[in-house]
Amino acid sequence: MSKKKSSKANSRRIARKQPYTSPRLEIVVERVRDQATRLSALARSIQDARLEQVVIDGHAMLIRGLNQIDNFIDNANRAVREARSAKQGF
Repeated sequence: MSKKKSSKANSRRIARKQPYTSPRLEIVVERVRDQATRLSALARSIQDARLEQVVIDGHAMLIRGLNQIDNFIDNANRAVREARSAKQGF
């Protein structure tokens, strides 16, 4: 017998597709810049401490996140191309 899905869980889901404006995307870009700055500071602190390596939990999560960002950028570029073509009447 299949498991029943909660209707509450479905109401909290974020829609797969969302409209984006340039200002909304700039907010995302600022967040990514902040994260890049923090990662750079982390790398610098590892170098300053002259550590050969540090074992950090969450490596797979980081890689999945980077892959998701790559996929988002690809999808966004495709959406921009399609919107531009539709606007020009192609």
